[in-house]
Amino acid sequence: MRVLFTTWASGAHLVPMVPLARALLGAGHQVRVAVPSGCAAAVARAGLVPVRICALPPAVVRAPEAARRPRGIWPADWPVRPAALTPEQHGVLRALGDRQVRIAEAMAQGLVAFARCWQPELVVHDASAYAGTVAAGALGVPAVGQLWGSAAVLRVDRQRLEGPPLPGYARLMRRYGADPEREPDLWLDPCPPSLALPSRARRLPVRFVPYDGPSPRETPSPYEARRALTRPVRPAAASNGRRGPGGPGAPGPVRVCAAWDDAGGPPDAVRAALRAAEARGVEVVRVGSAAEGRPPAGSLHRVLPGCRALLHQGAGAAVLAAAMAGVPQLVVAPRLEQQLNGARLARAGAGTYLPAAALDGTRRGAGAAGARLALDLFALLEQPSYAAAAHALRREALGMPGPDEAAGAVTRLVGPAI
Repeated sequence: MRVLFTTWASGAHLVPMVPLARALLGAGHQVRVAVPSGCAAAVARAGLVPVRICALPPAVVRAPEAARRPRGIWPADWPVRPAALTPEQHGVLRALGDRQVRIAEAMAQGLVAFARCWQPELVVHDASAYAGTVAAGALGVPAVGQLWGSAAVLRVDRQRLEGPPLPGYARLMRRYGADPEREPDLWLDPCPPSLALPSRARRLPVRFVPYDGPSPRETPSPYEARRALTRPVRPAAASNGRRGPGGPGAPGPVRVCAAWDDAGGPPDAVRAALRAAEARGVEVVRVGSAAEGRPPAGSLHRVLPGCRALLHQGAGAAVLAAAMAGVPQLVVAPRLEQQLNGARLARAGAGTYLPAAALDGTRRGAGAAGARLALDLFALLEQPSYAAAAHALRREALGMPGPDEAAGAVTRLVGPAI
């Protein structure tokens, strides 16, 4: 069986699809990954076969400014209550949807041309790569959407989330002979059920399998990854040897992880909170741009075992990595989806959450905001309820079906003859 994967970006968009692609390869199926030219190297490093279908100019992929720093208060469950949103908030979602439609338009011609040549029986695309649904519709084959850890199935390709398709998306579908109302036949969802919002979409829970190696030989198998993550987590000693916060009977110095994705690094208030934690004897392990000029600590999922908390932006991959490690989370979220993830974590009791816009951006205010964030971080370390909820979330995440089971489910969409 031939399975065509597609995404428009590497990193968090590609990584969730790698375990499924490898599981399909292991079952004897043929796999190709159709991507813009800038993603091809990442696909090859994953041990998969890339197919270059287009180039995406920066102007096409740049996120709308309103979405990067959304204003106002958004309901904690806004994806399932679009009627509660203001016209300005719906405008933000429309801008996000229009951007994804532009990306789909740039990808569709090359993607459909390759699909018609290679004739896949199934298309798997990341949740925001709408060109994948276009290609599946053009060929009349099943489509599978791969989510990346969002608490909701976000349909920004639709007007006001629940209405008809955006006009540009409907035109694109018709251009290739596809039904504009066509949706993925199945969504693969790595978000633990206790964090996920309800949806009418057909979802299959799939266990998150971390990936950071260039080839299958250098990445644990789903079984090995699960076995490694079920080993007891031992507290790590702080490098300065001082005792950090941990409540009565705490085993000694503690370690926390700070992970940040934005190139500019964390806000000043977050930096101040980390300095306050270090001043109290907590060892801070920095990942991504939170390293602030220091050598990177390594992949997040390899750093988290032994950490007692994670401070981050709320991206789906970080949420899932911490959930698999049973680590409480402090989310300081700039973007809508990150804010949604943070709110759901707080509701589950496995962490606390603050929109980044709530931080005082002035130099004078950063110190006070950092002190408040440090108190939130110390609460994660000292209050047992957070650790208990994080461990409950870990058990739930580990109990979800793995990539091999997902591979069986998606191939059954094609029919018993395959």
